[in-house]
Amino acid sequence: MAQAKTKKHRWRIENPDAKCPRHPKKDYRLLVEEAWTAGWRCERATNYIFCYPPDLTKDKVWVPMTPSSQRTLRNVKASFRAAGLAV
Repeated sequence: MAQAKTKKHRWRIENPDAKCPRHPKKDYRLLVEEAWTAGWRCERATNYIFCYPPDLTKDKVWVPMTPSSQRTLRNVKASFRAAGLAV
Protein backbone atom coordinates (compact mmCIF):
# COMPACT_ATOMS: atom_id res chain seq x y z
CA MET A 1 0.00 0.00 0.00
CA ALA A 2 1.42 3.42 -0.93
CA GLN A 3 1.83 5.97 1.84
CA ALA A 4 0.49 9.49 1.45
CA LYS A 5 3.27 12.00 0.95
CA THR A 6 3.48 14.52 3.80
CA LYS A 7 3.68 18.13 2.70
CA LYS A 8 6.71 19.78 4.29
CA HIS A 9 7.39 23.40 5.05
CA ARG A 10 9.77 24.80 2.43
CA TRP A 11 12.37 25.61 5.11
CA ARG A 12 12.40 21.91 6.09
CA ILE A 13 13.05 20.95 2.45
CA GLU A 14 15.92 23.45 2.21
CA ASN A 15 17.40 22.27 5.56
CA PRO A 16 17.07 18.47 5.64
CA ASP A 17 19.52 18.13 8.57
CA ALA A 18 17.44 20.33 10.89
CA LYS A 19 16.34 18.75 14.17
CA CYS A 20 13.15 19.04 16.15
CA PRO A 21 13.49 21.39 19.16
CA ARG A 22 13.00 19.73 22.54
CA HIS A 23 10.49 21.08 25.03
CA PRO A 24 11.19 20.41 28.74
CA LYS A 25 7.59 19.31 29.45
CA LYS A 26 6.45 15.99 27.99
CA ASP A 27 2.92 17.03 26.92
CA TYR A 28 4.22 20.00 24.95
CA ARG A 29 7.18 18.03 23.56
CA LEU A 30 4.77 15.47 22.10
CA LEU A 31 2.80 18.25 20.37
CA VAL A 32 5.96 19.81 18.91
CA GLU A 33 7.22 16.40 17.75
CA GLU A 34 3.85 15.64 16.14
CA ALA A 35 3.96 18.95 14.26
CA TRP A 36 7.57 18.23 13.20
CA THR A 37 6.58 14.78 11.92
CA ALA A 38 3.71 16.36 9.97
CA GLY A 39 6.21 18.55 8.09
CA TRP A 40 5.97 21.74 10.13
CA ARG A 41 8.95 24.04 10.73
CA CYS A 42 9.65 24.32 14.46
CA GLU A 43 12.32 26.56 15.92
CA ARG A 44 13.24 27.49 19.44
CA ALA A 45 13.37 31.11 20.57
CA THR A 46 14.21 32.36 24.06
CA ASN A 47 10.94 31.53 25.80
CA TYR A 48 8.92 29.87 23.04
CA ILE A 49 9.00 27.25 20.34
CA PHE A 50 7.51 28.66 17.15
CA CYS A 51 5.80 26.13 14.88
CA TYR A 52 5.05 27.16 11.29
CA PRO A 53 2.59 25.06 9.26
CA PRO A 54 3.35 23.97 5.67
CA ASP A 55 0.33 26.01 4.56
CA LEU A 56 1.82 29.51 4.62
CA THR A 57 -1.62 31.13 4.78
CA LYS A 58 -2.06 29.84 8.35
CA ASP A 59 -0.60 31.53 11.44
CA LYS A 60 2.33 30.19 13.42
CA VAL A 61 1.71 28.51 16.77
CA TRP A 62 3.55 29.75 19.86
CA VAL A 63 4.39 27.01 22.37
CA PRO A 64 5.57 28.58 25.66
CA MET A 65 8.62 27.08 27.37
CA THR A 66 7.19 28.08 30.77
CA PRO A 67 3.41 27.53 30.69
CA SER A 68 1.58 29.99 32.93
CA SER A 69 -1.66 28.16 33.72
CA GLN A 70 -3.48 24.86 33.48
CA ARG A 71 -5.34 26.13 30.39
CA THR A 72 -2.16 26.71 28.40
CA LEU A 73 -1.97 23.14 27.07
CA ARG A 74 -5.60 23.25 25.89
CA ASN A 75 -5.04 26.63 24.24
CA VAL A 76 -1.91 25.39 22.43
CA LYS A 77 -3.79 22.32 21.17
CA ALA A 78 -6.59 24.58 19.92
CA SER A 79 -4.03 26.75 18.12
CA PHE A 80 -2.56 23.69 16.42
CA ARG A 81 -6.02 22.57 15.30
CA ALA A 82 -6.80 26.05 13.96
CA ALA A 83 -3.56 25.97 11.97
CA GLY A 84 -4.42 22.61 10.43
CA LEU A 85 -2.76 19.94 12.60
CA ALA A 86 -5.02 17.09 13.75
CA VAL A 87 -4.30 16.73 17.49
